[in-house]
Amino acid sequence: MPYMVRDRLFFGDIKAAAEVLKNGSGEITHVLSLLSSASISFFSGWRADMSIPAEEIKKVFVGADGSPRKSLAPEKLLYSLEHAGPELKLVRMAVPLKDTEDEDLLDYLDACLDFIDQGRKEGSVLVHCFAGVSRR
Repeated sequence: MPYMVRDRLFFGDIKAAAEVLKNGSGEITHVLSLLSSASISFFSGWRADMSIPAEEIKKVFVGADGSPRKSLAPEKLLYSLEHAGPELKLVRMAVPLKDTEDEDLLDYLDACLDFIDQGRKEGSVLVHCFAGVSRR
């Protein structure tokens, strides 16, 4: 179950995100997925019976917004946006992050914060990774 950390901001793990994406939520309108793959098929790979409808809005690659990213290769996927869930009512931003010490989260921070701010203006946001725990 997602855990509310601020007004209209929830944290959770992949189970919480899968529940919201599969069944919808009366409260959550936006989902920020921080997983090793940006693809919605990550969920069906995690659980074979999981099928989540999705429709791509756009993909943003490194360099497309003009901002330098010191640790990312040119043309690497920075994030993808899609409508997802029942009736495609949720907005999902997927950021492909590897759970390693050398992954530089600062390269993704501005885009994630913008998504969270916009999502909180329009509804509520669930931010999730696989395990849903902070490492530091």
